[in-house]
Amino acid sequence: MKKWLAHSYQRTAISFLLSNPCSGLFLDPGMGKTSITLRTIKILRDAGQCRGVLIVAPLRVCYSTWTGEIEKWANFSDLTTTIIHDKNKMSIWGEQKDIYLINPEGLKWLHSELLNGLKQGKKCPVDVLWIDESTKFKSFESERFGLVMDMLPLFKRRHIMTGTPAPRSLLDLWSQMYILDEGKSLGANYHKFRNEYFETEDWNKYTWFIQDFAADKIHERIGGLVLEMSADDYLDMPPIVYNPIEVILPDKAFKYYKDMERDFFIEIDSLEASAEAAAQSSMKCCQIANGKVYEDIPENLDDDEIRAFRRTRKTLPIHVAKQDALKDLIEELNGKPILIAYYFKHDLEAILKTLKGIKGVTIGHIGSGVSGTESKTIESDWNAGKIDFLLGHPASMAHGLNLQDGGNDVCWYALPWSLEDYIQLNDRLYRQGVKGSVRIHHLVAKGTLDEAKMARLGERAKQQNDLRTALKNYRLNL
Repeated sequence: MKKWLAHSYQRTAISFLLSNPCSGLFLDPGMGKTSITLRTIKILRDAGQCRGVLIVAPLRVCYSTWTGEIEKWANFSDLTTTIIHDKNKMSIWGEQKDIYLINPEGLKWLHSELLNGLKQGKKCPVDVLWIDESTKFKSFESERFGLVMDMLPLFKRRHIMTGTPAPRSLLDLWSQMYILDEGKSLGANYHKFRNEYFETEDWNKYTWFIQDFAADKIHERIGGLVLEMSADDYLDMPPIVYNPIEVILPDKAFKYYKDMERDFFIEIDSLEASAEAAAQSSMKCCQIANGKVYEDIPENLDDDEIRAFRRTRKTLPIHVAKQDALKDLIEELNGKPILIAYYFKHDLEAILKTLKGIKGVTIGHIGSGVSGTESKTIESDWNAGKIDFLLGHPASMAHGLNLQDGGNDVCWYALPWSLEDYIQLNDRLYRQGVKGSVRIHHLVAKGTLDEAKMARLGERAKQQNDLRTALKNYRLNL
């Protein structure tokens, strides 16, 4: 078993965390934030500065990334851990551990359990909070954020980590910073923060825009709380190439698309697909752009009947233009492995149908219904060159997987609205250790919301890059 040796930038990050009991790391994926954290925890433990560390991370990351990193390096092997999940939940009151791992969905149970235990005079086993992928807490209205807020007094140290701190807007920062300083930097009230730095023209106050020069003020206020590090500055990374592939829909399919966009309704072979509002219409339009659309759920069904119908409802075929574009890309790459991102279940079905027409290939899938153990095996097989096409849903693949050894090509069959999902999935391949340039291919249906998604991702990426550049400059000017 090898010993982990820190790079100079990783030593800087460890020093920053040790010197700042409530602080965050904004690090690109692949820069070793897990190992940085483990080294910091070990130093704190050996110095008697922490009793136990509660790490909150996506479940798949708990089972693969954190445990895998501890098993990988000799100098972390003495750290004791438990994953507080399912049958292992009560290990919170078992033998004292150095690290307790839990997913955000488990916080409601943990909150109740700690409250009851403390009332009974039990000693809290954790006094350090570490949130991996803090954007999971970006909504100040979410239950998980409320639960963490209530538990903050238990932790003398609090740290957050993410590579995408503001995937939608700088409004996403408020709750993340509150976890660190309880409102000292951006204020103790979200609405006051929003009113001070943002403005809106909507009568329902749904869409907010940053005020002139307000971004600079926000950057300055949080500068002392977080350390920003970009892979481009510290790693010798190969180039990344973005390749938009225009997909022309057949005339009939495009007419269906425009009808749904205008009338919220289409009829195909006597089956109906409709939308009650603009939000539903945009979802249906995205489905049509990809090639299929779900039929309507009949009226007057109860909840159980609706769930049963969803399991068996038909998808109405519209076109195969994206399937054909995927075939062309596969031929162009001539045997190179491809990570293919999808969104709807019928996208997955269409991709599988396309790939199964190719003889002698192996296909992997990480998405709904695939356990953490299974995904870890698939990750290993992909990196070992045993999988030609790896299909993944961004919600399942955006965090915790190291796929840089298995290929250099990502194909977005269906584009996301979420910048976080987009960046994080791409960075499963584009990370430290990848050999050669990484190519990001996008299947973009011309004249559809696919084009709007590309534009929105570009706008949000610029805003986030501005934030990270400002934080970097803050450190340089200290």
